[in-house]
Amino acid sequence: MQCWLASNLEFGTTIPETQNQRDNCIAEKYSRYASPVTRYDFYQWDELMAYDETLSTQGLCPPGWHVPTEADWNILFGNYLSNAFAAWPLLFTGYSGFNATLSGTRHENKTWDWNGFATFFWSSTSHGSLKALAHGMNDTDPSVSLYPAFRNNGFSVRCLRD
Repeated sequence: MQCWLASNLEFGTTIPETQNQRDNCIAEKYSRYASPVTRYDFYQWDELMAYDETLSTQGLCPPGWHVPTEADWNILFGNYLSNAFAAWPLLFTGYSGFNATLSGTRHENKTWDWNGFATFFWSSTSHGSLKALAHGMNDTDPSVSLYPAFRNNGFSVRCLRD
């Protein structure tokens, strides 16, 4: 049985969105405020992984937790038949308890997009030297999409208990 964090990862020091996160021994993140009390945090893949490409690595997740692999995500999607039907139950208005919010993303070109429409989550699965696998959900499609995304995009993170 899987145990996922009940909310997105919120760890690290916020840096300006115009800077890339760096391997400098400081856990860095981007923060966007949807309202005075609602903050969304985003991570570039290498920073999230603590610059370690090992599958299921702890990365920036709390002790006893890890960045989910593609296999971990697929187990979660299987609870809702498949990724073709998993998005709506996993969204905040769904019934799963995962409660994903439509927080948008930070693109590699340092622009923000899709707030209120879509959300993206990293996996610990690399896809070559410039990309890693991520999953996207939105409020108009019941499926969860698979994206080989550039590592310097800023996406949300859900950690999975070891």
